[in-house]
Amino acid sequence: MDITNVQHSPMGAHASFTLGHPGPHGGLGLGLAGPAGQNVYVAVEDAPGSGTYRALPFYAVDQDDQLARFQGGEEGRSPAPAGPLSALAADQVRRVLDPVTDRWTAGPLDFAVHSPLGTLPEPGTAPDETLRRAVLPAVLAEFTVDNTLGSRPLRAFVGYAGSDPYAGMRAVEGPGFTGIGEGTRTAIATDAPGARTAIGFDIPFILGDGHPGDGFGLGQTGLLVFEVPPAERRTHRLALCFHTAEYLTVPERCRYLYNRYYPGLEEVAATALTQFDTLLDDWRRACDALGAAALSEDRAFMLALAVRSYYGSTELLEDADGRPVWIVNEGEFRMMNTLDLTVDHSFFEARQHPWTLRNVLERHLAHYSYVDRYGISFTHDMGVANVWSPHGRSSYERPGLSDCFSYMTGEQLLNWVLAAAVYTATGDTGWCAAHAATLRACLDSMLARDPGADGVQTVDSDLVAGGAEITTYDSLDTSLGQARSSAYLAVKGWAAYRWLERTLHALGDTEAAAEAAFRAGRAVKALLTSVGPDGTVPALLDEPDGARIIPVVEGLALAHLTGTDVRSEPELTAALRRHLLAVLGSGRCRFPDGGWKLSETSDNSWLSKIYLCQYAARELLGLPDDADMTAADRAHADWLRHPTESRWSWSDQMISGVAAGSRFYPRGVTAVTWLLEDRAR
Repeated sequence: MDITNVQHSPMGAHASFTLGHPGPHGGLGLGLAGPAGQNVYVAVEDAPGSGTYRALPFYAVDQDDQLARFQGGEEGRSPAPAGPLSALAADQVRRVLDPVTDRWTAGPLDFAVHSPLGTLPEPGTAPDETLRRAVLPAVLAEFTVDNTLGSRPLRAFVGYAGSDPYAGMRAVEGPGFTGIGEGTRTAIATDAPGARTAIGFDIPFILGDGHPGDGFGLGQTGLLVFEVPPAERRTHRLALCFHTAEYLTVPERCRYLYNRYYPGLEEVAATALTQFDTLLDDWRRACDALGAAALSEDRAFMLALAVRSYYGSTELLEDADGRPVWIVNEGEFRMMNTLDLTVDHSFFEARQHPWTLRNVLERHLAHYSYVDRYGISFTHDMGVANVWSPHGRSSYERPGLSDCFSYMTGEQLLNWVLAAAVYTATGDTGWCAAHAATLRACLDSMLARDPGADGVQTVDSDLVAGGAEITTYDSLDTSLGQARSSAYLAVKGWAAYRWLERTLHALGDTEAAAEAAFRAGRAVKALLTSVGPDGTVPALLDEPDGARIIPVVEGLALAHLTGTDVRSEPELTAALRRHLLAVLGSGRCRFPDGGWKLSETSDNSWLSKIYLCQYAARELLGLPDDADMTAADRAHADWLRHPTESRWSWSDQMISGVAAGSRFYPRGVTAVTWLLEDRAR
């Protein structure tokens, strides 16, 4: 059994039923920066009437000490009953994962979790019932128990141990369903006839006397208990539900849009169970349409994991006037709509629900843009942990620094332009016309940051106040972390210039279009001039003997995916192909396991960027999809399958192949670009 945690998440609820890593490393979490850390129980009797159970290994075996608080000391305390539960070993369980369904099978037990996938309709334009179904804050599950060979009823149960000290476990009831929940925020419900709820301190307490479901209300463990008649195989449908009713963000007060339709957990459960088949059919069709099955096993695994972690970070809110607000939280860091993630999410969002990308772009422009000495730019983020930053400010950027937490002014300007380019490629040409003045201001700001007219940013924003601007690679050394004279930003800037050239020309601003074309050409010249004797491009164009990096090719993907014919720059693509072959072939940018090393001078590599560079390498530079590429995929997938760090689901920042930051993270959806490659179509 693969032991990687997966975030089974609704769209726009910042919620996750996380499951997959052995031990208490999953559970039902809402608004968290990591897995809930709960015991999750999925178990079936060893044999009918045995009273002992085998369970999927998603819990700790230590007895809960809650009972001790009620028994007052050692004297007179009843001995703990023998534990009736034992965990299945990983090699006893078969697991199959795709972007919608995660399934575990072991003997008579089969447990499948199904997560939403598909379009997310735009509020105000979609039919109300379509939106209501799409924003349902629930995932579905099927728990199948096979007693076809039994001569007596076989008992099974599903449940979890709550982790909120201020919310008790309770029965959740409604027409045609029953369930267990923790307070008002999470629940598991079923419409299976005869299912019983049971609450207690732990599994031995609940099951030890053979009388579960007696109305006891103390303790943080809740179970749904089923009995399967002899000679039958039954599938029990489950809804795993989430809900937050209160206002979520400050100082601008927003709450989850799903509150329009679902006042509480009971309404969520009722809808999820009554529409179970329709929802699951819709999600499975969306999974087929995504096309991940065309990928290799390792690539399909990474994409499925990334899609689920992306949705686990999303919030669909509405403000006080009922206007939708889309937020993608930055995984464990919880920064809101981090712009250097937005541009990387844009390919996935443009495919699934383009309006969310437009929503973020417009909020950045309205509230999180600013002007420095050189012109307009945009903040790194909009706030953190549901606290909006003051307008024109981020929660991250500070003056006087030259590494982490410095300003990203130049790159965030490019990120907004390129994310806008991805959005308009979906067909909304009127949006560009409505923002023509902003696009011209962005071009002027880019030009001003290149006073030598070389097509490359060579100055820092005055906001750094004696420090230095950085890039999205903020935790790397200067090979990728420095913005000034960055080869990575030079190609990214070239991609932005080429799109602005075409767009401004179409808008009738031929003078600006010509200047954008000129600077794009100058950027190419600067890159070609920097090529060293070994055919490689230095990471910093003004340091010819400096480090070599992989992401110098990243901008090619951005250019191609925003409509630029990169093959019309044959000298540039030929140079970057030689560069990439040299740094990979020599091992300068490879780890010993074959994984890609973004910079030869750092062991810090980010998977989301590797995915994007792999797309550029294979689709645009013609690198073969050979044994070396297969070995790299296996290494990258194994980084996510790490024996301990895989509890964080999809993680981005890897140091020598071990997740060290950017965990529980959304940016892995850059892997969706793989589906655009010729071999995947």
